[in-house]
Amino acid sequence: MNTTDHPSRLGPYAGSDERVDAAFAVIHGRGGEILNIHKTLCHSPGMFRAMATYAAALRSESAIAAQIRQLVVLRVCQLNSGAYEWSVHVGVTTKMGVSMAKIEALRNWIESDLYSDEERAALAFADQTSANTGVNEETFQTALKIFGARGVVDLAALVSWYVGNTRFATALEIVPDGPGVLE
Repeated sequence: MNTTDHPSRLGPYAGSDERVDAAFAVIHGRGGEILNIHKTLCHSPGMFRAMATYAAALRSESAIAAQIRQLVVLRVCQLNSGAYEWSVHVGVTTKMGVSMAKIEALRNWIESDLYSDEERAALAFADQTSANTGVNEETFQTALKIFGARGVVDLAALVSWYVGNTRFATALEIVPDGPGVLE
């Protein structure tokens, strides 16, 4: 399937809306590319604007370090069959300097010695939040000690957002943008 012509099961957006134009301008302004998720969101310009604002806050307002956030996103993708988001975020994560060895070890992060205490706390929190069983007290207290209250809120928001995004992309069959294959 040509990702330019058919970014998702909805097909191409044929309309015109100033909110879409404004969102694309912001993406281009920060040096980003227009991805298939953006092309799909064009079908609902108001939702596109709202989701873009929230996603920007997850990146720019978070107390969680960028590399840790990216590892969490990739872990959420693994746990929720998020092939689309994985295809985007593997590249983002490696550009931030995270090694492929660390990315490839995510499936078995508990047994791996590649992760710092901060990364382990965030990954444990992500695992439990993604499982929709709640976060046990030990994991919660570890995350709270390492990241503080603001960081725990930011971590919960990040995990929840990407759990939702994996389901959004799957429901709309958004075509992966990159070569990254879900590990």
